[in-house]
Amino acid sequence: MSRGRSYSDDQLVAAVSGARSWREVLRALELRATSASAIRSVRSRADAIGAEYGHFTRSRPVTDARIRSAVATSTSWAGVVADLGIEGRSATALAKGHCLRLGLDVSHLSLPSAAPTDVRPNPDLVNLARAGAILAAGWFMLSGQNVSWPLEPCRYDLLVDSAHGPRRVQVKTTTVRVRDTWKVYLSTSGRGRRPYAADEIDDFFVIDGLLRYYLIPIEAVGGLQAIHLASYDQYELAPLSSSCARREPSSDLPVANCNTRAESVPRDL
Repeated sequence: MSRGRSYSDDQLVAAVSGARSWREVLRALELRATSASAIRSVRSRADAIGAEYGHFTRSRPVTDARIRSAVATSTSWAGVVADLGIEGRSATALAKGHCLRLGLDVSHLSLPSAAPTDVRPNPDLVNLARAGAILAAGWFMLSGQNVSWPLEPCRYDLLVDSAHGPRRVQVKTTTVRVRDTWKVYLSTSGRGRRPYAADEIDDFFVIDGLLRYYLIPIEAVGGLQAIHLASYDQYELAPLSSSCARREPSSDLPVANCNTRAESVPRDL
């Protein structure tokens, strides 16, 4: 079995010999039958090893009768597309258009799927930088402050309508552990780091590798390109779980739901 393929040449030959189309081959190999790229890959390998597929039936025209049959016997749009033999990025849109024209009931093709239960944050927080601005905006909004996003790229990430007036907030994240603290860069990345000026932003919203939040005014770190957060403990924000824990227990809000500090994050990052 070659690297990058989940099937052997012998399995491919057997699948081709017992199928009437490339989609049947994909199903036999337990590959996604609606993937055009998978068809190209499998066909290319079949050509390379000399697998004979001359017995495959030619594609049939997409008639109204075939559409009605495909809709009646399928449980998803992918199944309809596969039964009709339609390929390409617009295959599903094409099938939906035909069904709309024919007035077919397709409600059974769009049933909600079960929510995945194995989705969870990566313990190394590799996506923290991508999620940083969203987490910061969520904290401000849960604190009762309105948040706006700049329409054009600028030096700040969020515009917060605070009790002290509008504040331009630049969001920074860090997973860089330095002994017993975290190092965060307060400058732009690229070929040359450039610090932020007081006429560009008002505050830094910093999220460290333990998902602790800091709100540091530019006056406290002006001109610095990087800092160690251990020296700025006075700017650490009280976790929202603290406020939540003050609420009286009730049947619809267990106290356990308030303690949501990310215990899965390694303490020795």
